[in-house]
Amino acid sequence: MQAIDKDTVHRLCSGQVITSLSTAVKELLENSLDSGATVIDIKLKDSGLTSISVSDNGCGIKEVDYETLCRKHWTSKISCFEDLEGVNTFGFRGEALSSLCAVSKAVVTTATEETAPVGMKLEYDHNGEFVRKTPVAREKGTTVTLTELFAKWPVRVQDLRKNLSREYLHLVGLVEQYAIISDQARITMTNQTKGGSTVSVRTPPQADRLGRLVAVLGAKIRPYMVLLDHRPATEASDGLDLKIDGYISNTLPEAGRSGSDKQYFFVNGRPCDFPNAKKLVNELFRSHCPTKYPVFAIDISINAATIDVNLTPDKRTILIRHETELINALKNALAGVLNPQESVFGINSSRVQTQLVSSNPANTASVVSDTQRDEGSSRRILTEMTSVPGVVMRSYAQNKTGGAGQKRQTRDEQDFDTRPAAAKHKTSEQITETTAAQITMSAVKENSVGNSSTVGQPRLLSKKLPPVVIGLCFNRIQSDTHDWTSLRSRLHEKRERRAQLLEESQQLMIDAEEPDHAVVEGGISETNHEEASSALSRLIHKSDFAKMQVIGQFNRGFIIARLDQDLYIIDQHASDEKYNFEQLQQRAVISSQPLIRPAQLEMSIVDESVAIEHKETLMRNGFHITVDESLVPGKKISLLSQPFIDQTLFNQQDLMELVGKLCVNPESAPRCERARKMFASRACRKSTMIGDALNMKKMTAIVHHLSELDHPWNCPHGRPTMRHLYRLRKDMH
Repeated sequence: MQAIDKDTVHRLCSGQVITSLSTAVKELLENSLDSGATVIDIKLKDSGLTSISVSDNGCGIKEVDYETLCRKHWTSKISCFEDLEGVNTFGFRGEALSSLCAVSKAVVTTATEETAPVGMKLEYDHNGEFVRKTPVAREKGTTVTLTELFAKWPVRVQDLRKNLSREYLHLVGLVEQYAIISDQARITMTNQTKGGSTVSVRTPPQADRLGRLVAVLGAKIRPYMVLLDHRPATEASDGLDLKIDGYISNTLPEAGRSGSDKQYFFVNGRPCDFPNAKKLVNELFRSHCPTKYPVFAIDISINAATIDVNLTPDKRTILIRHETELINALKNALAGVLNPQESVFGINSSRVQTQLVSSNPANTASVVSDTQRDEGSSRRILTEMTSVPGVVMRSYAQNKTGGAGQKRQTRDEQDFDTRPAAAKHKTSEQITETTAAQITMSAVKENSVGNSSTVGQPRLLSKKLPPVVIGLCFNRIQSDTHDWTSLRSRLHEKRERRAQLLEESQQLMIDAEEPDHAVVEGGISETNHEEASSALSRLIHKSDFAKMQVIGQFNRGFIIARLDQDLYIIDQHASDEKYNFEQLQQRAVISSQPLIRPAQLEMSIVDESVAIEHKETLMRNGFHITVDESLVPGKKISLLSQPFIDQTLFNQQDLMELVGKLCVNPESAPRCERARKMFASRACRKSTMIGDALNMKKMTAIVHHLSELDHPWNCPHGRPTMRHLYRLRKDMH
């Protein structure tokens, strides 16, 4: 054994601290924030490949610190390990500048309040040792410029060049987090390329948290953001000093995003990765809006003595002593803002309002109809206490007079109340057993008939209203009963029948050779769709479909194919549908409908940059855009035309969904969800159907087409394309 030389140790350790473009900028940005800067400018050339410059108006660097500024583990933040508990700065280890010198060429220009407007240009070698200083003009603050990033690290610089677009977007997302949480600093990031200068991040000075969030993510999110402000009870957070605040988008579909790229957690003002909390927020949000992900910025304040930030070099992984209590407090905070309190649904010109009120068992005894008069209008308010505890339904209807109205009302009543006569007079116990999906307004109709029986008096006209399903009511019918004895008996019979069938099938295969060990271990015999698909993807390569020999057709719906000693049953419709679907996904160019007047789009700076960069992808999806570089960032794009498929005109929400998918995966060729569903429907209709008799040529084409697909295991609707059928003996040909 021998000791590693100091230069090698320095390079090894520095390579763990500065791992990418984003970590290099992050360290400089944190130093600027720690210096008390209120204005920070980040300037990149060629997305950071040529140079990186971070300037601020902080306190500057004193002359006595020039020589030790970039030395390893020299810092002004802490002096001993015990100081770590009370540290309130982003950095504290003294590794950042030393590591940056190792992976790039670093130049520092600085001036303090005493020396400004004269500053010093400081140069350092790759070991962080001071080389020279040169007087320059400089206002108070510091500028650090990096060039030749990873020049002596060939693998990293090659990876940076290859994935420059992805790395730049990751950097933008990182800077956004600091821009949101840094209330006292104005942060701007620009990128200079051959095509010109692009502003990626810009926050207004001295703005509130919501204002900074809107500046980063775009003005369209403002109406959908909900304030999160939670202080747990003292006994529940004793000693934690816990406080949760921030903003989260509400559960409307238009408020969410197609990806989880705009979700930010902060602990004591420090951006961090908090996977357990992020999972909780997404699960709660998607229980109300399953198709979207929330946008949120949540700041958790907690006693610094109960957390450990010194786990990883980037300090984004934080260990929390009382994480369970924190998660429970976060769950309670989210429940207060995500659970619906009142919903309004528009149904035919009438309006039905559903309110969640206190659950009182007395309210479930019967259905009561109450009539009020809406203030300042001729409408009447009909209130119905439903059989679901805590749900009140109201409808608004106009007062009308005349014999024609009487005839129309009678017809509407007949159309609406289609129940048998015996069912029109239920007891309170029968009504309580009715599910939420069966709630109707029949009682309201009967009330209206009773109130309008006198000739010449104003009559109440209620239009035909369909049954209203209360989808977000968490109350349950209290009188539900189940015959558990009968259910247990049926389950027992089914279990015995399954065991009998299994024994018979094993008896039939007793003479067959044992199946291949890899097939058994891979779970190829699983009956669960997801597990079976996973097993097939592990054991069968896509190229194997081209090697399969078609045996014949079974029941005019399935193709029997052989690969070596294994027989497979292939769904002819699902397989052909998946092939047609992927062909449409890859090759279809969606026609578009030109707009009479270009519509100016308001987007976040990042989304706008992504849309401009992937202009051809958007055009392929039917969104034609034009870019006016003279306008302010966020308003440079105007929409010229929108996609048009099967008499369905797509909108700007579909465009934002595409941009969101491109933000998450810039290399993909995405389609919006509505287009995907239309392609799936069209592929289904043009594919081979169950019941079609096929010749050998057609069956072979269907099987071999599966080898050309990205994911041949399921059709677009989730139906499996293939299952393993039987393992033949070696003497069977």
